[in-house]
Amino acid sequence: MQLNKYSLIAILALSNHALLYAENYVTVDFLQYNENDNRVAVSAPSFGLSYDIGTDLNIKADFVNDTITGATPVWQLTMADTSSGASGQVVNNTGDYVYKNQSFTDTRNAGSLLVTRRFKNRDELTVGANFSSESDYESKTFSADYMHYTDASHNRSINLGISGAFDEILVKSVANGGKYRGDDDDKSYYKDDDDYDGESGASQKETSNTINLQLGVNQILNETSSLKLDAFAVLSAGYLTNPHQRVVRNYNSAFQKLGDESRPDKRTAYGVALKHIMLLGDSVSLNSNYRYYTDDWQIQSNTLEENAYYEVSKDLTLGAGVRYYTQTSASFYNASKDHFTDETYASSDERLSQFDALTYKGSLDYKINDNLSYNLGAEFYEQSTGLKATMITTGAKYHF
Repeated sequence: MQLNKYSLIAILALSNHALLYAENYVTVDFLQYNENDNRVAVSAPSFGLSYDIGTDLNIKADFVNDTITGATPVWQLTMADTSSGASGQVVNNTGDYVYKNQSFTDTRNAGSLLVTRRFKNRDELTVGANFSSESDYESKTFSADYMHYTDASHNRSINLGISGAFDEILVKSVANGGKYRGDDDDKSYYKDDDDYDGESGASQKETSNTINLQLGVNQILNETSSLKLDAFAVLSAGYLTNPHQRVVRNYNSAFQKLGDESRPDKRTAYGVALKHIMLLGDSVSLNSNYRYYTDDWQIQSNTLEENAYYEVSKDLTLGAGVRYYTQTSASFYNASKDHFTDETYASSDERLSQFDALTYKGSLDYKINDNLSYNLGAEFYEQSTGLKATMITTGAKYHF
């Protein structure tokens, strides 16, 4: 089960505090994510280390372990048994279909390493590598980012970044007449007569590759504010289909069937992001963000986010924020069971649908002493599709 969405949430939440310092420290954090209706639950302990070698070299390393349980909504035959986790098994296509939760369990181990080199003019080069492994999915990512100061005052900088992700998705065929993707503990079966290879039970790996390019400018406007503008492009190719989703084709006809969803094998996306930081007096700061995204699957999204931080004392800082997100649907998405016939691309995955979402956030950072600090955060997410989720993060940082 691919955990990218939840992994991404975990990484952003757990690394937020680590980015505030360029000194020696270790972090221990824990994230708990839960969706409504007994859907997805994620538990993720995380460990981090940052170490300066002199004044010109910094090394950061992180490790996270995700355990995910729950159920995800997919099309299923009404006669299928969902109690055992084998609800995806399709023996025949007589009967009706229902879009409901299918149980799953998976784990993910991921690690990252970042090395930053500072030059005499204080320009910085950062290179990194990430590795993520799940029962049916592996990802390797490599990145490089160069930041250049355009003047001696260091009031303006330009950064250029590139990263590449190389993914492998395990696909297995089983002898019951369905295509099985995953390990032996995640019984997810998909009927697909064109691809079924009989009794061999053979397995194969699909691959996908993604290149991400980013160009940004950061400008200090005055002694109390700064502005950062980024432009990005994302190019993906290969197996981009969700192997755990299905669609109904030719409903209520002699040729009706439940089969794998199908997405294009290429995706090109681009957009811009704007970030403004402003200090209000000695104790309050505002962090405003906007992001626009569009791709050739006809998905467009806008994200608005506002965060405020209040330094109650030299030891205690409180934070609060809100994020609004909206997107259009992919051109090949439809939620109806009587829509798809022989279309090349088809998906009923609600993550490709049109929806709006609101997230409310709160945080607390407490400095216990000069070496040890504690953090606590909470996020409450609500989507127009009916999905609701909560995320709690807690952790400690030790400086040495």
